[in-house]
Amino acid sequence: MQYKLLLADDHELLLEGLCSILRDLSNITVVATAKNGLEVISGIMLHQPHLVLLDLNMPTFDGMQCLQSIKKDFHDVKVLVLTNYNQPELVNEVKKLGANGFMVKNSTAAELAYAIQCVLSGKQHFPTENKTDSVIKNSVFFDGFLRKYQLTKREVNIILQICEGQNTKQIADKLFLSEFTVNTHRRNIMKKLDLKNVTNLILFAKNNQLI
Repeated sequence: MQYKLLLADDHELLLEGLCSILRDLSNITVVATAKNGLEVISGIMLHQPHLVLLDLNMPTFDGMQCLQSIKKDFHDVKVLVLTNYNQPELVNEVKKLGANGFMVKNSTAAELAYAIQCVLSGKQHFPTENKTDSVIKNSVFFDGFLRKYQLTKREVNIILQICEGQNTKQIADKLFLSEFTVNTHRRNIMKKLDLKNVTNLILFAKNNQLI
């Protein structure tokens, strides 16, 4: 099936970059672009896209207002939010408003393509931090686990990101840390757990039901 996509962002350079990336997806056609929320609504009415790739920070009629309007008046249109910010509070807010997915703009082209296909297939796509928070907050034995291995919650968070295949830069971007700080955490984790490599770290995480 061929899907129609509308791109919404107030930066022309980003729109051009996104269009270039999406040309490589054979089942996607970019039918319109928009630089504010009013243009988004007009574009939906005119082109009836399957998916809107939506920036939140736009003039005149911002992304949050636009998301509300789309979900109220265009029930079949899916929305993948694309923004510079990834605070958990923001993720939860767009979820409540009915967004189908959430991506940060520093994601790779491959990650964006995967998120788009995921949403178009009827699934949701949101940051993995929510999964991490769930592990950290809900484990009955978590405090004891921290004491046993002398780990901090930040270090466990980083362990989970590593197990998901994130590299140092990606972890630093997600957690608002410097790459130097992330590398320091990684060395401390391996030293505390007396592990030699990532494979052993993943095995440790599985054995302790972190993943």
